[in-house]
Formats: sequence, C-alpha cells, structure tokens
Amino acid sequence: MPRRYRNRASVSGQRGFALIAVVSLIVLISAYLLVKQLNATTSLTGDRLNYNAKVLNQAKHALIGYVAQQASQSGEPNPGRLPCPEAAGFYGDPAQEGKASPNCTLPAVGRLPWRTLGLDKLVDAASEPLWYVVSTGWALPSSGATLVINSNTRGQLTVDGVANDAVALIIAPGAAFTVQAAAGCAARSQTHPTAAGTLNLSNYLECENAFPAPPSPADANFVTTGPSGSFNDQVLRVTTADLLPEIEAAIAVRIQREIVPVLKTVYADPVPPTNPSWGSGISATNPLFPYPAPFGNPSASNFQGAAVTVVGAPQGLLPFNQTQGCDPATDVRCTTTLTAWASGTPPDVTQVGGFGYFQTKTCSWQSGGNDAYCEGEYHEDDAHPSWPGMVISMTATINNVAMGLRILDTTKATIEAENNDPWGAPLTIVTPSINATMNSNGSVTITFSGTLPNIDVQGWDSWALYRIRLKRSVIGDHPLLDATTLGAGSTGWFARNEWYRLLYYAPAPGHTAAALPTPSCTSGGTCLSVTNVTPANKQRAILILAGRSLTNPAGRPNGNLADYLEFGNADLNATFEQRTVSRAIGAPFNDRVVVLDANP
Repeated sequence: MPRRYRNRASVSGQRGFALIAVVSLIVLISAYLLVKQLNATTSLTGDRLNYNAKVLNQAKHALIGYVAQQASQSGEPNPGRLPCPEAAGFYGDPAQEGKASPNCTLPAVGRLPWRTLGLDKLVDAASEPLWYVVSTGWALPSSGATLVINSNTRGQLTVDGVANDAVALIIAPGAAFTVQAAAGCAARSQTHPTAAGTLNLSNYLECENAFPAPPSPADANFVTTGPSGSFNDQVLRVTTADLLPEIEAAIAVRIQREIVPVLKTVYADPVPPTNPSWGSGISATNPLFPYPAPFGNPSASNFQGAAVTVVGAPQGLLPFNQTQGCDPATDVRCTTTLTAWASGTPPDVTQVGGFGYFQTKTCSWQSGGNDAYCEGEYHEDDAHPSWPGMVISMTATINNVAMGLRILDTTKATIEAENNDPWGAPLTIVTPSINATMNSNGSVTITFSGTLPNIDVQGWDSWALYRIRLKRSVIGDHPLLDATTLGAGSTGWFARNEWYRLLYYAPAPGHTAAALPTPSCTSGGTCLSVTNVTPANKQRAILILAGRSLTNPAGRPNGNLADYLEFGNADLNATFEQRTVSRAIGAPFNDRVVVLDANP
C-alpha cells in the first residue's frame, strides 16, 4: 500500500509539473506576443529607432539631392518639383518597382520611389520598404502640367495639426499588427502582401496617416505620433527649410547660365541683327540696361521700371511688365499705356529719296490710337520715267521703352503700294528698313523707310496708291517674359515659376538710358561694388536672388526689403555683398549675387 501510494503521488506530481510547464509555455507565448505587439506599436526605441532614423535620413538626403539635380538641368520646365510615389502598378515587378509615377493625384501617398532617386531599396527595422507623401503643388498632377515653385512656395501638408509644415514625408511603416481602435485611429488587422497587386496604405500606415482609407484620395493631414497599441509609423518631415536652399542654389546657376546671356543683349545687340542697334553708342562693349521697378510687394507690383536713383544707384525689381497678350484686369503686370506715343499728333510721311512726288497725303491715328497711318497717291517722275521710285519714310517716338524688357518687332511696320486702276497689278508689299534709337529719357525713336515701285516700270498709270503704317506694338515684349515656352533652350521656366519676383536688380547709373549716347561706368568709381565678388568694383549690373525669408517666412510676400535681402544688400546704396550661403538652420544669410555684366 505505501509503495502504491508513493507511485500515485509520483504520477500526480509529474502531472502537476507538466501542467505547470504548459501554463508556463502559454505565459511565455503570451508574453512573446505581447512584446511583439508592443515592439510593433510603442517600442520604437534603441536600435530600431536609430536604424529607422538612419534609413529615413538617407532617403531624405537622396530626395533633396534628386530635386536639386533636376532643378539645375537645362530644359527642366518645373525646377524644384518632387517625384511622385512609386507607380501603383509596379508593386511586385522586380524590374519596375521603385520607379516614380510620372504624375499623381495630390497629395499623394505611396511607396518611396527609391529607384528614381538612385537608391538601393531601403527598408526599415521591420524589413519593410519606406513610404512617401508629397504635397500638393510640389509634384505633377497630370501629364503636361506645370508648377509654380519658388522661394515663396510653401508646403501644403499639415503635420501634427501644424498647417504648411512640410512639402513631403518619408515614413518607416513598421511591422504589420492589429491596430486597436482609438481616438483618431481605426481598428484594423494589418497584412503585408508579398505578391503583386494593389497596396492598401491602411495595411502599412495608421491613424491619421491612413485616412481617408482607399479608394478615397489621401487628405493633407498627417501625424508623427499616435495612441499606444494603434501606431508604429516613424515619420520624417521634408520642409521648405530643407529643400529650398538646394533649389535656390540650382536656380542661381540656371539664371547665370540661361537668363544672364539674354538680359545682357536686350538693348546691347542690333535688333534685328541685320539693322543698326538701339543707338550708335550702344553695343556689347557698352551695353544698356533697363531701369529697375521700384521695390515693393512682388505679389502686387506692376514691375514698371522708373528712372529713379536710390542713394546713388537705381535698384529694385527686374522690370518684368507686359504690354501685349495679357489682361490688365487680371494681371497687375499688364499695361497697355506704358509704351505710348510721345506725340498727340500723327507722324507725317516724307519723301527722303528716289523720284516722283506725293499727289495727295492724309495721316491719322487708327485702331484706337495704336496705329500711326498715312495714305495717299504718288505720281511718276515725268522727266525720268525709268529712274527708281520714291523713297518714303515715317518717324515716330514711343515713350518708356527703357522701363521694361522690349524688342523691335519689324513686322509691325509696313509699306504697301498698288496701281490706281482696280483692275491693275496686285498689291505690292515693300520691305522697309527700320532703325530704332534709344533716347536719354528712355523713349525710342523709330524711323522706317521703303522704296515705292516705279510706276512706269510696273506698267501702271501715271499715279498709284501708297499706304504706310506703324503699329505701337512695333515695340514688343521680350521673349523672356513669355511663360508658355517649353523644351530645351527655353526660358519659360523663369517666368512660369515667377522667379522674377525673387530677383533684386541694380544697374550702374552709367549703364542706363540717362547716360546715353554711350553707356559706361568707371571701375572703382561709378561701377557697382560687390564685396567678395571678382572682378572687384567693376560691376555694370547685378542680380540678387533672394532666398526664402530668414526673418519672416510666414509674412512673405510683403513690401519689406529686409524680409528678402540681408545685411548690406538691403541698405539701398551702391555697395552690395556676397557672403557664404550656409544650409544650416538659423544661418543669417542666403542672398546669391549673380553678376549680369562687368568691366573687363
């Protein structure tokens, strides 16, 4: 009996130990699952946190570098644009995944386009590829779309309740887990598919980062933290402070490379090349530059140049006004009155050579005062019927040409002749010769002439009809003002992205119309001086690209020059400066001086 009792006790003890072992195993499994859940939701600390931070920063730097590199490329029509997320159809395709979609509905959420950024496939501590959010206004919403990105452009993502906080987000999604319902968080049992298909962001992101759930488009609200047990995203912002310094550096290079050569020749080279220049003393050696527009709020300025000298030097905004193809009711830069006829009396037509004479002559304004027009009859030279026909000419002056960027449009000056017999020869178009001369008050005097057909040689009657017309639009808008041009060699990106609103401009007084007939400045004297820029004290004209505001980013655009330029560039004298531009947060200087022209 005692022995049997001992055996039963031994069996019972073994069963107890087995039960304890089972319970212990259950506890261990439960603890493991709990720790796994906690690790997935609330324990992004230590190695996991550091690893994710490293990977996220690598992706951020690659994104910024990609944007800067693209912005610097000639022919890039939208410098500063961000790529869209990975194209949805590329998931699961080893040859295509990681490539950005060419356009996307914004704001857009998807996987980071690592291949487009030139990266290896980056994954977080849970071995999950990174996700990416891009703001409205910073990526292409459709094929052929264009953007307006400059130093005043803000991000449109709201992060942790702060509006305009970021232009993009890069997110380490963490492991899939069962998301608990909480304030601002929807319950969900996440799964991460491994085969091809359409990715559901709710399987990767949580709470506000996953709202509204597909197929609805993403909203602009995101968070970096969430309730315990409901959130394991690790989020890194990309802000304008991160991105704009690199974009501005690229834009300064493109302005020097693509815009400066155009500005240097607006009033320096013959226009058109086969005719005399804007004046006998104006040339590439002695260039003339337009007057600046007085500085004011660039979003409200009419950008009309003015012959005003501020403390020794004219300076302000680039005179980026338009006179044609625009609507004054919707664009303050559009003016139909700036380039106006200098005289209220229509110009006369005169004979300046050839043979024959005017039989009748009538001159008037036409097309609402925009066209100077003369017509009448001219007679053959009875004594010399075979000698050249009459040479006729018209001279007129148009005001305020030097207050903007203009060209001479020779198609707006025409001379016509035809036989007085309506059944006679067809209309003859005479090719005119045109000269344009800039005057010291900024006006331009235009003279054009042409030889009328010899009546006898043509076999016409003894007299014929002539018409001569000069349109006010003979002074046209320079192509640099055109925001619609695209493609390699185009300057349309400059106007379209409104970088002219961030460009401060100063010519030396000796290179404005006031110095005619021969523009010039003296090195070390009347030229501009720019500290730390060579050649020293020889600048004929400069541009200063204003970076994002370092003092009042939320207050721009405004009319306070100190919110655009720093130190000596904002004190309205003829001495300017270039300092080292630091990318560091809180750096005090981000002006970039671009020399437009300098004495040799």
